[in-house]
Amino acid sequence: MTFKQTIIHIWNNPKDAWYYIQGNIRYKLWYSKYSWLIRKHIREQIDMRIKSMNRECYNSGSCIKCGCKTTHLQMCNKACEGNCYPGMMNKKDWEETKKRTFTRDYEFALRNGKFEKTL
Repeated sequence: MTFKQTIIHIWNNPKDAWYYIQGNIRYKLWYSKYSWLIRKHIREQIDMRIKSMNRECYNSGSCIKCGCKTTHLQMCNKACEGNCYPGMMNKKDWEETKKRTFTRDYEFALRNGKFEKTL
């Protein structure tokens, strides 16, 4: 993505700027001695998202849908545009999802330690 394309993208999707910052901060924390600063339910979801992501995205290092760096993308609250995983859940919803093995909207299920699209 060129600089001009990035500016146009952020202009049209301003929330993506926040997701970019959030993903980068969590990425730096995740791979540092300060990973404990990321709340437990967020760490669990990040781990699940990394396991659930499209292998093509994982191998190329960026999302095939939006072009974001993959590990940074898994760490922000944004849902995957390629339907690999849902948006980040709050603690209560995450605990319920782990018990029920499906998300509140029934869009994703937890199977074999990863998210799977159900609809």
